Amino acid sequence: MKLPLFCIVLLAWQLTPLHAETLAPLVDFLPECKQTDVVPVKTVLKVRNHNLWRFVVLRDVPEVARYLQQIRENATARRFDAVLVQKIKQSEHKLPGNYTEVSVQLELFRFCEGNDALSEKSADTSGARQVKVDLGSTQIRTALTEVIKRQDAAEYRVIVPPNHHLSLQEGVFGVKLKMSAEQVYALWGSPSADFTLQDGARLLGYGRRLWVYLDPLVKAVFTDSEVLSGVGRNLLEFHPEFDDKPWLVEGKVAYKTDMVQAALKLGSWHKVTPLVWRKQQPGQQLKLQFEEFNPQSVHQTTTILTGFHYSSAAALPARIVLQQQAWQDVLAFAETVSVRNLQQQPAANLFPAHLRLHQLVQRRNQGWWLPTGQLHVMLVKDEIRRIKLTPPVMRKSDQPNQIPALLKALQIPVTKAGLRLAFPDMQDVGDRFQLYRDDYDILIEFSSDEEQAEIEQLEIIYHFT
Repeated sequence: MKLPLFCIVLLAWQLTPLHAETLAPLVDFLPECKQTDVVPVKTVLKVRNHNLWRFVVLRDVPEVARYLQQIRENATARRFDAVLVQKIKQSEHKLPGNYTEVSVQLELFRFCEGNDALSEKSADTSGARQVKVDLGSTQIRTALTEVIKRQDAAEYRVIVPPNHHLSLQEGVFGVKLKMSAEQVYALWGSPSADFTLQDGARLLGYGRRLWVYLDPLVKAVFTDSEVLSGVGRNLLEFHPEFDDKPWLVEGKVAYKTDMVQAALKLGSWHKVTPLVWRKQQPGQQLKLQFEEFNPQSVHQTTTILTGFHYSSAAALPARIVLQQQAWQDVLAFAETVSVRNLQQQPAANLFPAHLRLHQLVQRRNQGWWLPTGQLHVMLVKDEIRRIKLTPPVMRKSDQPNQIPALLKALQIPVTKAGLRLAFPDMQDVGDRFQLYRDDYDILIEFSSDEEQAEIEQLEIIYHFT
């Protein structure tokens, strides 16, 4: 039950130091001192009027709350201390289809060294005074019912690798061949992706292009931006330790170094091809991969270091194919979570353990289980919160499109005409259909706005009250 806007709540809360596993808080008062490298963030959100009526405080409106959560996660990943709320204001202009615009203006910042105090001056340009947090004490003052929630990061850990060096002697960032998955976790933390392959091997992804191949121990560590499709890459969070840190070959040559400079610093390597260099010892090898670029459309190309492949003598499988359990079990699960069959929030035990083969972490503590490369299931504690159908997450997939069969199991029509008939209150936006109800939302994206366009993506968000 929400308290009225005028109700004053005094809170006492111990804030622990900010680190990679604690979300950067929202603050409403200007810091006494901040560093110059701030990042302003401005957006206009499209909010359903129904939600505006249900919530007194704009920050509690689901569309706004989800956006603020994403920004806090982004700020945390980029090592900012806090997110300054400068404006959250509802527009007086009503949009077609019972929507209203809400303007959001934020700033990601870091405190000055040794001074993490907030001033008495509010940063909210819209005039609504929300929260003051004193990061150096246990005090928190508020004029609303806003409570800054801490994130439980027990299931997803970010660990700073011991270094970002790679060589035959040191391995890759401390990971060496013949290590176990548990040893990799201890050095690098939780993977962004965890796949079980058709032959029983495993593929762990860290960030969007660093991979560890195990069968059952580490056989290769490599960079590859083409393991996942565009859909798959977009389901992975930007990783602060693996997507944003330049690595060093033998402590001398950094990622994106020019080939000429690399040759001068590294000395003699075997040139497998002009763009692939190799150094090897008994049982292991390290390959460096270069690419040619044509900056600013000039005739002269530039060749720079873009990737590596550290492995044992055994080669990776020619094709990376995900393991999949019996198709009838997948369809049976889809039938149990159809919105036409459910009277309450679907429980996690409806999702059988043997279908939890693969996992992608979209954002910290927001992970998707993948029974197949096209069906995604989000679990939160003991509940199924979301179901998503997408094109294949793997770039090279020769399986037939599974979406029509999955839609049939979910009792969702595959055509626009069928959707309008089954759900008369569904909103038609051409290439998108949207259905908002008290118990669930259905969001559908089509390949185009043509009447016969196929469904490319569907998401069911369960929120039974």
